[in-house]
Amino acid sequence: MKTRKPLLGLLAYSFNSVIGSLMIVVLYALLLGVLAEITEAYFVVQLFLFNAVSAVPYIVIQKSEGTPKWESYLLAMPIKRKDLATILYLNVFIASLFAIPIMGLVWGAGFVFDGTVMEAFFDGGFTTVALAYGSVMLFATLLYPIASTEFGHRNVQVIFFGCIFMSIGISLGIFFGGRWLGLSDVVASLLTIAISVVAFVFSLFITRAMYSKMDF
Repeated sequence: MKTRKPLLGLLAYSFNSVIGSLMIVVLYALLLGVLAEITEAYFVVQLFLFNAVSAVPYIVIQKSEGTPKWESYLLAMPIKRKDLATILYLNVFIASLFAIPIMGLVWGAGFVFDGTVMEAFFDGGFTTVALAYGSVMLFATLLYPIASTEFGHRNVQVIFFGCIFMSIGISLGIFFGGRWLGLSDVVASLLTIAISVVAFVFSLFITRAMYSKMDF
């Protein structure tokens, strides 16, 4: 059996196992978007953007593992152990792309009904999207290597929530650090995304190396 097919099978299994939760968070994001379009309230707009980007990845990260006999199921597949780590990161990347159709639907609806794209979306909206993407990437960056250690196995919940707070803090730190250096909000936002993506890729190779030596 070719490796590609088991990898695709694991991807399908990961998302199929959380389909119910995904439908709920996507619906919630769309409803937030409708509310943002109607009210044009700054806080609601920013909440929608952050939710659209981060909700699906957090659900996938939280629930794609931890299912009954998940590790045994993985090991039954004809895939190298280090490729199992790749699936985890690929899940996060694919989940982060859900923000594109969610925001596209809301913006498209706004254009159809109002004839214009809501101005409030561009008032700090790109920064919010950048910080959300940065937080998601950094969350996976921190979580998977730490969770692969013996300490991580014994303290799953603590590690999970600790990495959430750390990833948000680091993302904000990069952005405001960029502003402190005199960068514009757009450039600081791009810097946040760039550093987060680089860290995400670097973390992938670390976790792959750890998985290749891990005794499940």
